[in-house]
Amino acid sequence: MSDSLMASYLALVSAAVPNDFTDNYDYRRFGPIVEPSRQAPKLPLRRRLRWYYKRILQAFRIIDQPPVYKMDQVASATDWLRPNCENLQFLYEHLEDEVSKRLLALILAYRALGHRRVKLPLNNPDYWALFARVERSIDEAEVRDLSFHNWKIYRLKLEEFGYPFDLFIRPSGVVAQLLLQQYRCQTDRQVIEVRPGDIVVDGGGCYGDTALYLAYKAGPTGRVFSFEFLPENLSIFERNLELNPGIAARIKIVRHPMWSSSGEYLYIESAGPATRVLPAPQSPNAVRIETLSIDDLMRCEQVSRVDFIKMDIEGSELSALKGAEQSIRRFKPKLAISVYHKLADFWEIPQWIDSLGLGYRFSLRHFTIHQEETILFAYCEAPR
Repeated sequence: MSDSLMASYLALVSAAVPNDFTDNYDYRRFGPIVEPSRQAPKLPLRRRLRWYYKRILQAFRIIDQPPVYKMDQVASATDWLRPNCENLQFLYEHLEDEVSKRLLALILAYRALGHRRVKLPLNNPDYWALFARVERSIDEAEVRDLSFHNWKIYRLKLEEFGYPFDLFIRPSGVVAQLLLQQYRCQTDRQVIEVRPGDIVVDGGGCYGDTALYLAYKAGPTGRVFSFEFLPENLSIFERNLELNPGIAARIKIVRHPMWSSSGEYLYIESAGPATRVLPAPQSPNAVRIETLSIDDLMRCEQVSRVDFIKMDIEGSELSALKGAEQSIRRFKPKLAISVYHKLADFWEIPQWIDSLGLGYRFSLRHFTIHQEETILFAYCEAPR
């Protein structure tokens, strides 16, 4: 196979295993570093015994302790990818630009080896300069606790960053969604983005920052339907709409979880922006909530078309896409779909879109220095 994901992946892995990065950890997202376990890694028995043998020799200073065991790392990374290589090769072959192909191999290498071995493209001085600039603009007089990982959300005026917004948002949201434009993809062939006048479906509205961004891009003649159902998220979302009444007039909150069909009852357990919907409750505090599909939203709201669908809904993206099949077949909207929640989403989502036979083309982009925020972009004809 001349254009092989496995070949690209193994080249990256082999080059990465000697690395030992100490500046490749996002403490803003994950908090302090927790030291790794000293237990033997989960390897096949023969390599695990060799691992113990080397530890004994090192303990008695018979051999020096190297930073990594290259052969073990490469073998483990190969074993990790091999069961899913054929499915991932499907995505690799369907990505239309070389940036996307290299990025896919790099993301997989990061997932296999971790932050001490692999750096993703955004870990550069310009990225950290953006964070520093945003953090300097924080006014801590107006802040809310999010009850999630001790996170706080600040009210920021964003005119200096090119947006006429005044909203509660985390600095990482400003960087990823507004400055890096997480739901916009530019390649040599086209730009996939929300355009003036577009009708947009926003899956995973959370605090309303993405809805405001999408509505700003859609302009006065555009419209955004933003799905959000968690009460603590909605309280901030609604406050952000109050702060921006002109743009808010283009946004309608849809207080249901996206799903493959409407009228099903699922359960939610609050986890801030990481809240998921579940088929059965996992705690006494779970809340029962009714689903709504995109196709039914279009009918209920008597929407004439949909031009752009964005989804970041914590692993429910494939189900929600199935609930938009009629709309996708009819209108062929541009798509920006998160695929980082589950490894299988990297192939199941593009395979399902491709199975519709509409001629969708794919690109991949990534918007953090860790494994979150990988977005699959898809379009049919050149965006208007």
